[in-house]
Amino acid sequence: MAFILFLHVGITAYCLKQFFTMRDQTGFHLGMNIAMLTGGFFGLMTGIVFIDYFPFHFVLLTMVAAVAGAFTGAVTGLFYDIQTALSGVSNGFMMGLMGPMIGSAAGGFLMLPVMLEIVYLFLTVLALTSVAKS
Repeated sequence: MAFILFLHVGITAYCLKQFFTMRDQTGFHLGMNIAMLTGGFFGLMTGIVFIDYFPFHFVLLTMVAAVAGAFTGAVTGLFYDIQTALSGVSNGFMMGLMGPMIGSAAGGFLMLPVMLEIVYLFLTVLALTSVAKS
């Protein structure tokens, strides 16, 4: 599970670099979707993986996942404007709150984070290819 989190951090860092270089070509609606995508999935994956490793620290892990998702959404949103950052923060925070709940309900089932990572990869590739059309 830690490998999945490290993979997610690497993919997110690469995507943030790409989105930063293409920020002038990106429309505000796509920018908002990108901020919500990165912040939301980062909070979700952080919560799922951390609750698997530390199952008895639910409250602390929920706060860490929510702050991590909100921070990632804010950083991505500030590439575009303050309203986009607000959307990224709110979505990252809410998905960070849901991550530990979903992770504890899954009970260490490895296919859940793998499937979410595949969905995240698909959506980021879709967002990267949509920049030229926005």
